[in-house]
Amino acid sequence: MVESTATQTLKKKPRYNRPTILVPSTERTFLLSSNKEFNIQYSIHSIASSRYARDLKSVFPEVKDLDKCLVVPTFQKCVNDLAAFGEVVDKERDEKLENFIEWGKAICEYLKARGHWADLVDPASAYPMYSSPGPSGYPEVVGAEQLLKYHSQNANCCKILLHPQWGSKVYPATLFTTSDEDTLKQAIDTMAVIDA
Repeated sequence: MVESTATQTLKKKPRYNRPTILVPSTERTFLLSSNKEFNIQYSIHSIASSRYARDLKSVFPEVKDLDKCLVVPTFQKCVNDLAAFGEVVDKERDEKLENFIEWGKAICEYLKARGHWADLVDPASAYPMYSSPGPSGYPEVVGAEQLLKYHSQNANCCKILLHPQWGSKVYPATLFTTSDEDTLKQAIDTMAVIDA
């Protein structure tokens, strides 16, 4: 019996699985230990055995099961255009970095206490905060392009992320974990104050 071309096409395995959005972009308000509230937009992605997982291996070389990794790209709206330079922009960048690190550290600690690997990437250096770094850094702009299909623009020697609502007035940063989706959502929920 000869199979039809359509049946043969259905049986072919794809070259790689694309990242899957498990939680679409959600904006929420969180409370930091300083009692400061801040808004962050995030989504949760599964990367099941994609080319993306292979690329992550060069960022986190000692982590096993990266094909089961969940990726949480985050975005904070900025007052200033982060493509610009200057003291005011640098101060805002530092503030957004501090927000992300405190938020991400609390989530990582929650997940690690439950036996899961979790880490943040420092957007300034592109290297992991807790894990031993690999030969490559994690490119935040490329990550947003691949996971969320966001656009970017070239500015001198670097790429600038263009958020669909905020343009280049955005601070991107990413969290990674091998936890299950429900545990990750619980970790995020423990820090939420108000849904935006």
